[in-house]
Amino acid sequence: MANLLIALTQHLKVLEKEYPVGVPTFYQLMSSLTFALHTFSIKFFEGIPASQIIVWRSVLTLIILQILIQMFPCQSYPQSRGTLIKLIGRGLFGGIGFISFFLALKLTTVSEAVVLMKTNPLWTTLLVVYIYKTEKMTIKSMIEILLCLIGVILIAKPPIIMQMIGYEIIELEFTYLYFIGLCLSLLTALTTSITQVLISSLSKEAHQLVILQYFSLFGITMASIYQFYSPFEQFHNLNVNEMCLMIISGFLGCLAQLFMNRSMMIGDVTQMSLVGQSQIVFNILLDVIIMKHNLGIMSSIGIFMIAISLVSNIKKKNRK
Repeated sequence: MANLLIALTQHLKVLEKEYPVGVPTFYQLMSSLTFALHTFSIKFFEGIPASQIIVWRSVLTLIILQILIQMFPCQSYPQSRGTLIKLIGRGLFGGIGFISFFLALKLTTVSEAVVLMKTNPLWTTLLVVYIYKTEKMTIKSMIEILLCLIGVILIAKPPIIMQMIGYEIIELEFTYLYFIGLCLSLLTALTTSITQVLISSLSKEAHQLVILQYFSLFGITMASIYQFYSPFEQFHNLNVNEMCLMIISGFLGCLAQLFMNRSMMIGDVTQMSLVGQSQIVFNILLDVIIMKHNLGIMSSIGIFMIAISLVSNIKKKNRK
């Protein structure tokens, strides 16, 4: 089995050199598809707390990573203290985003949660402008952020703003739990932006398997603590069908992470980010076709406005 994987890896490296654009694009599309299937599968985990889902996925991912690390030796504990701090930060913020996103999926529709999560390129822009100060804010950037925020409002439908423009809460079928789910999706976007900056700085300091290893360890630890202390998270005894579905979902999540990491390593990051927005399309198709969800006109317009701002933002960075 090990020899087969090594041979497959070598063959893929040859293809990556022959098709430097096509192969990473394929990786990113596969990442988007497997992420979409993974997040969609969570809707079928009725009665299973989000923290338990996270622990299962993280444990499965960690097992797969340990097997791969044995086949492709790499150092799990870095010699540099700075690298270790970055790995811990990646695991910490990744764990917060992990929990927020899974809770959001329990409280809102998959497609709307994913759309809000995919606003992370704009939050990254704000980080590099005001925190890292490696870029300057332009009028075009301000317009992109404004479009994104309007799109977020149309999807989230905050009651105060909606009442100000004449809508009744009953007409919007608004629930506070639903709104909390959307806010958690935005928190996921923010933590994703932070982890992307950290991963970018770790690209030459740590192996991609090691970065995922720390992410999984923090996911297990933080989700376990959350389940232990939260009054809303009660341990659920899994039956055989739920266990099989959990294993499949966890494997899809791990596969999506591996595809995404590889595409970002060998492809142009901005182009791969643009291709990564295809997850929105996959999730909307799954929501509408299988779950029969009606997104509504306001949510549809909001999704369209966010898509415009994201595409404009990524294309601008691609020209630099």
